[in-house]
Amino acid sequence: MELLLTRQAVVGEATIGTLELDGKFQCHTLEDLERAEKIHGKTAIPPGVYNVTLAESPKFSKRYELQGRSRLIPRLHDVQNFSGILIHIGNKAEDTDGCILVGQWRPSMGAFIASSGKAYDALHAKLSEATTIRITVKNHMAAADARMRHPPKLLFDSTRPSFGDIVTTNT
Repeated sequence: MELLLTRQAVVGEATIGTLELDGKFQCHTLEDLERAEKIHGKTAIPPGVYNVTLAESPKFSKRYELQGRSRLIPRLHDVQNFSGILIHIGNKAEDTDGCILVGQWRPSMGAFIASSGKAYDALHAKLSEATTIRITVKNHMAAADARMRHPPKLLFDSTRPSFGDIVTTNT
C-alpha cells in the first residue's frame, strides 16, 4: 500500500497537506513546520520515503483502546534524526509533537483540521488490511505570498465537495 503526503501550504505554525492512498485522495494532514534546525516536538520530518507499520504506542494505544479503536498506531520508520513518528488523531500544531495528524480542512479553518477521529478511523481500516505500507512525504508548497489566497490545485480541489457529498432539496 502506498501513501503520498503532499505538503501544500503553511498556515501559521502548521503545514497543511493532502494524503493519498494508492493514488486516491484520503484526507488532509496537519504537521509542524519544517525547520532548518530541529526543535524537538515542533518540527516536521524531512521529505522522503519511509516504511510504515502498525505498532503499539506508549502514548496512544491505551487511550485509543478505551475509545474502541485499535491499539496499533501507524508508525514511520528510519526517519533520520526523529523517532516515534506516528500518524494519529489531533487538530492543531500543538497536538502533533512532530507527528502527522489527519482530518478535514477548509481554508477558512486556518491552522486547524476537523473530523480527525473519522479520518483516522477510515485510514486505519484500510492500513490494517495491508501487508506492506510505505509513505512518500514531499513538498509542493505554494509561493510564500500566495499560500492561502491561492492554494495549490490538489489542496484546493480536495476542499470541494464531491458529487456524492452534495445534498439537494426540493422546495
